Amino acid sequence: MPISSVIECPACAAPLVRKPAGRCPACGVAVGDHVQQARAREERIERVVAVIGTALVLGVSLMTAGVGLIEGVLAYACAGVVMFFAAKKTFG
Repeated sequence: MPISSVIECPACAAPLVRKPAGRCPACGVAVGDHVQQARAREERIERVVAVIGTALVLGVSLMTAGVGLIEGVLAYACAGVVMFFAAKKTFG
């Protein structure tokens, strides 16, 4: 699940929606390295969330083996809620 964050100019805090020639359209500061670092951070966050989510799915699958349908659905719902709030608090 991609993260949709707005990258801001390090000098004037203007949102960098369009970066003509690697410069901030508002103040003209070079922002190429800043944008690359922000995108690399977002990619690392997405990888961490994917690994944790996979571990949760595998863990819930192992824990709910042999239980009924309703209990399994509730276990998956609880794991999803935990993952949502953990990711939001950690990376939001």
